[in-house]
Amino acid sequence: MIVVDGSKKGDYVVKVLVEHLVGNNSGKVRIRGIAKNGANLKIEGMIKINKGSNKVDDFLDIRILLLDGNSMADAKPKLEIEANDVKASHAATVSKIDEEQIFYLTSKGMNRPQAEELIVKGFLDIKG
Repeated sequence: MIVVDGSKKGDYVVKVLVEHLVGNNSGKVRIRGIAKNGANLKIEGMIKINKGSNKVDDFLDIRILLLDGNSMADAKPKLEIEANDVKASHAATVSKIDEEQIFYLTSKGMNRPQAEELIVKGFLDIKG
């Protein structure tokens, strides 16, 4: 998994290319990003399956969490497939923290910053 920490103001550009030169393989690319404090996050991902690279199975997953109203994010997944017998797909989301999650955690005794921190750790799959 690739984690993009856009927690400081600035422009963040991440480009990821997965290129299959031969067949009979698989992959899964997970990209997680956060944007806050006026960060501008742009993530471009590409799965390229070259001619003759049959029997490839790959998935590109881009998820970005906006943590304030001053930040922006753009997720651009792409597929370029030149072989016939493949399975490839992609997904992308840009979203805010769910207020129902915040409500639930604060009803269990956390304050809002603690709840947000826990949600972000879960989103980024950070242990501890």
